[in-house]
Amino acid sequence: MPWPTSNHESPDVNLTIPDVAAPHYLWAFLMADGHVFREGDYRAVRDHLQTAVAAFSHRRTGGQAPDPDISPQRLRTWKSAFEEMGLLTVDDEGALRATRFGRAVIDGWLSVDERLQNHNQRIARIGAEVANRVLLAKPDRTGNPPEGVPADSNLLPIRAIWRAFRSLGNRLHWQDINRVLGHVYYEDDVQQAIDTIDTFRQRHGGVYEDRFLEELGQPLTLDPRHITPWFNKAGMGGLLIPSDMDAAGFRVLPEASLLIVDELLAGPVPHPPGPAFRDRGAYVRYLMEPVERAHRPVLNDRDRELIEGILAAVRSHGSTKFIVLSGLPGTGKTRAAEIVADMLTDGDPLRLKSIQFHESTSYEDFMEGFVPRGDGQGFERRSKTFRLINQRALDFPEKKHVLLIEEFTRANTHLVLGELLTFIEHRGRGFTLPLSQEEISVAPNLVVLATMNPRDRSALSLDDAIVRRMHRIQVPSSNQSIHDMLTGTLPVPELERLAEWFNANIATLPFGHGVFAGAESVDKLRSIWEGTVKPLLTDPLGRIREAYQAAHDSFPFQ
Repeated sequence: MPWPTSNHESPDVNLTIPDVAAPHYLWAFLMADGHVFREGDYRAVRDHLQTAVAAFSHRRTGGQAPDPDISPQRLRTWKSAFEEMGLLTVDDEGALRATRFGRAVIDGWLSVDERLQNHNQRIARIGAEVANRVLLAKPDRTGNPPEGVPADSNLLPIRAIWRAFRSLGNRLHWQDINRVLGHVYYEDDVQQAIDTIDTFRQRHGGVYEDRFLEELGQPLTLDPRHITPWFNKAGMGGLLIPSDMDAAGFRVLPEASLLIVDELLAGPVPHPPGPAFRDRGAYVRYLMEPVERAHRPVLNDRDRELIEGILAAVRSHGSTKFIVLSGLPGTGKTRAAEIVADMLTDGDPLRLKSIQFHESTSYEDFMEGFVPRGDGQGFERRSKTFRLINQRALDFPEKKHVLLIEEFTRANTHLVLGELLTFIEHRGRGFTLPLSQEEISVAPNLVVLATMNPRDRSALSLDDAIVRRMHRIQVPSSNQSIHDMLTGTLPVPELERLAEWFNANIATLPFGHGVFAGAESVDKLRSIWEGTVKPLLTDPLGRIREAYQAAHDSFPFQ
């Protein structure tokens, strides 16, 4: 019962975002900034050109290939061309000097390259955390493990391959998987397999000759390409381990990847929940937990308290009421609602639908209505936002689904909700839709999250029937959030003055801390004041409203 192998050549998967490929000669000249360039002394440019040829070998060029041994005459021609373009000059002492334009070019390359490297490292880190969890006995769509794999197998094969790399000098031969690791199904047997490989190498000097291979074990395949998928998985498509093997059949775990691999191997062995062995969806959710953690925003104490409060409300009231986050603009209502929705749906976009209410939103936009046919021949009835997400929830009753309504009170809410106003609290009871005459019910596993501004005129005139079916959670303005949001962005003295002003006026201001997001300087603060804050404090005639006069007069960055 061997590990599953490919019965055809595996494609070369490479997830690495390519490095910056700069023009070779321009790179060499700009990187030689400050170095001598004169007859008989072109060493600095040639040295950088040598580096560029090696680093940017994947960049296509017209004409002759770049050559570090290019003639002095051609080097001078390139120098003159770059001078005419305003990229560089030569000072009185014969040294190359990048102009501001040239400096901007090289700084742009370096900046992009740094970001690419950071992205590659982040992808490698997250991908490795996912790979660390991969099960050999992963369930297929019918809930069964791959053919030949015991149902009780607990092996994490990628983790086993990494262990072998680290125990065997960071080099693994394709025959090591083909004849040894590929026959292991349980975590407790991995070390014995590694010892078998180590003994074989010591006995034969690390040479894998055909006449000795039977000592390792029976092969899964005679074609090394059929083992390639396992190396691709363990190497994260080239991010951790290069895809190509050397002439002797080895792949090498590079030093740059050791930190990631060692941290994961030193950490706790993942223990998949029982359903992950039987249900494909549960298995995918188990795999994706590191990705979800990486993409969820960092929460401060206030955020965590708010999120926990919303989740508690969902548990207590989510099956009978609208869970409504109530707060001024800029208090973080939408952000909190999206975080909670992501948590409830396990990040599955098919289990979440969003809609923003506005003055013209109607029942036909929300539940079902008629729309023009694609062929222009009349109209057809179509299910809208609520019916679509509600049907998905009915189809998958074991999973939470979320409908997120922004600006809940901006529409004629009573008219838009229709029958939902009654049946939101009577889940499972059928009712007939007026257009289609179809009978539906509200899914018990559908959570309706909403946001609202309590100072909107429309919120002040809410029907009591709607208010009774809302469970409202206050999302207040927060002075602490000003600090959390702008620390490290806005200089400390300016941040303290802004926070002091905001705290002094927090009870009367018609907005929350979020209006100052992105304020990294006094100029940006003044721009936010003039373009965003001040208009919120004025009446239609441009006069400061009396309630906000003190806040207006005391703002420190006018």
